[in-house]
Amino acid sequence: MEAFSPYDIFGLAVQPSGFFTPAIWTGILLMGVVVVMLVFAIDMTYSIQTMDRFDNPKKKNLEIRAL
Repeated sequence: MEAFSPYDIFGLAVQPSGFFTPAIWTGILLMGVVVVMLVFAIDMTYSIQTMDRFDNPKKKNLEIRAL
């Protein structure tokens, strides 16, 4: 039995492999896109402003007649 065999105790678990597989990179990229969209949506929500003037019941209402 070799002293430093890669199959020593943990079997294939000690084989070197990259942690960032294409699936993980895709997930990170898609989550980044979703976070950017969420930040943009929140920013647009904060930029909504109320009207300066509202209807005045003492004045005549605006009438729009169809021809």
